[in-house]
Amino acid sequence: MRIVGGDKKGLTLSTKPGGGTRPLAARVKASLFEIISGRLPGIYFCDFFAGNGAVGLEALSRGAERALFVEKNHACIRIIRENARKCGFADRAEIVQGDVLKVIPTLARRDVDAVIFLGPPYDTGLAHESLIRLGQSESFLAELLVIAEVRKKETLQPVYGALRLMREKLYGDTRLVFYQK
Repeated sequence: MRIVGGDKKGLTLSTKPGGGTRPLAARVKASLFEIISGRLPGIYFCDFFAGNGAVGLEALSRGAERALFVEKNHACIRIIRENARKCGFADRAEIVQGDVLKVIPTLARRDVDAVIFLGPPYDTGLAHESLIRLGQSESFLAELLVIAEVRKKETLQPVYGALRLMREKLYGDTRLVFYQK
C-alpha cells in the first residue's frame, strides 16, 4: 500500500500482517482525494476505523493541517504510529486507541473545519451508527464533511441529524457516501 499523491507520493506504508483490515483500494483513494482536494489545505482530517492510517496519512500528504486517527486494534495503532513517523507526520498526527462510537461524543468541541472519513468493516452497521452519533454531536462546530465507505448494498439514510447527503460515488462493490453539516 502506497501514498498515491501529495508530498509523500509513492511512499510505501506498513500494514497489519495476516489481514483483518480492508484497505481502501488505490483507485478509490485517488478518486476520493480528487473530489475533496479543494477542502484539504489547512483542514483537520479524521480517519475513523483507521486500520493502518493510510487515508489520514494521504490527507496529510495532500495538505491537511492535522489528522486524528481512531482505531480499536492495538496492532493497528502501532502500525499507524510507525507509518506516521515514516512519513514525517508524527507531530501532526493524533492517534487514539478506542471504539469510534465511544470516541465521537468525547471529542472536545472543536471549532475547526473538519473532514471525517469512516472506513468501518463492511456490513456491520458501524457506518450507520457513526453517522447517527456524528449527526447529533456538537463536537465539530464549523464546516463538517463526513465520508462513509460502505459496501454498495449497505443502506444509509439521506439525513442524520445535522448531516445531509450530498453525493454518492460507486466503485465496483464499494460506495463512498458524502454528508455535509
